[in-house]
Amino acid sequence: MRIATPYLGLLLAATLVGCGGGSGSTVSVSTAVKSGPAKLSSVPTGSGTVKLDNLYLVVKELELKKAPATGGPTGTSGPTGPTGSSDTSSDSSSHDVEELEAGPYVLEMNVTDTGLQTAIPATVVPAGAYKGVEFEIHRVRSTEKLNLQATKGGVKLDGLSIVLEGTCTGPAAGTPPVTPAPTPFAVTSTMEVEVEYASPFVVADGAPSNVTLAFDASIWLAGPGGTTLDPCLHDPKVDAQIMANVKASLKAFDDDDRDGEDD
Repeated sequence: MRIATPYLGLLLAATLVGCGGGSGSTVSVSTAVKSGPAKLSSVPTGSGTVKLDNLYLVVKELELKKAPATGGPTGTSGPTGPTGSSDTSSDSSSHDVEELEAGPYVLEMNVTDTGLQTAIPATVVPAGAYKGVEFEIHRVRSTEKLNLQATKGGVKLDGLSIVLEGTCTGPAAGTPPVTPAPTPFAVTSTMEVEVEYASPFVVADGAPSNVTLAFDASIWLAGPGGTTLDPCLHDPKVDAQIMANVKASLKAFDDDDRDGEDD
């Protein structure tokens, strides 16, 4: 998974439930949407301008991967494999992971919000060294109850895993020119993918820890050869590339001070 680096951002605090007994610490998981130099409130496209508003991500589960008992955390920051692991099977035993139950849970991110927002209640995981984090993006099934059943734009999340919402505004027309009212759009995905990041960190007993899932929104509408993808066209191929860009813009890292940067 290729990750772009220019960041300017939003943090959305989200803490997931931890399993296991013994001493431990509160571990929070935050999401950060970062725009870089792009002005996400007004992106020029072939059909007018686009404003990006909200991103919804359905997370089925999150796991902290324990470091080997005979050694320290290993690995370097970033996803495993060229595009992150997309294998939905797992060879991890209960002895080397600390599962964070998500529910599944919908993470709702306002692209233009720069404040912290609590999304999932806090709890405790065992203290110790961890070698990374693994999480699964998963589509919603009709039998699953979520913290959110629909987006702010009214899109039902049943059967979906990612939703990006915004508005489209066409070019001004007439004499004198009049700018038309914005119309809403939603780009959706049913992708199910398991992603693992080898980003070592330590959970100290009694001390709060935080992991951030960061999205670089400046590449979401990036097309080939410097072009801009236009969600207002409602073209399935364009929408699929936008969703691939959303996935590719994501990374996870230790962020105890919650500044949106890798500690």
